[in-house]
Amino acid sequence: MARRGSGLRTVVKVAKAIDRASKQAARDAQRRDKARQRAEAQALREHERSVREAQRELKKQVKLQKSAAKQAFKDALVGANEEYLERCEDRAALRKQFIQEVLR
Repeated sequence: MARRGSGLRTVVKVAKAIDRASKQAARDAQRRDKARQRAEAQALREHERSVREAQRELKKQVKLQKSAAKQAFKDALVGANEEYLERCEDRAALRKQFIQEVLR
């Protein structure tokens, strides 16, 4: 006949199983927490990278606009100078013509 125990072994085995399951659950929770933290850190890095890229692009656009405005001003200045010189030549020609008319 088989001996009947008091059930203490069974209780100890169940207690050990519960303890193992508890430790495993704690490890799993810690793993999930670390994974969540890594994902948050990665998302933050990506966000910061996109912000830096946007700032760089904005700075580049501002620089291009400044450069275009400066070039447009230079072009306008050159055009105005050419018009001024042309008017001066026309006036000089008119003065010469007037003097020629007066001397005749």
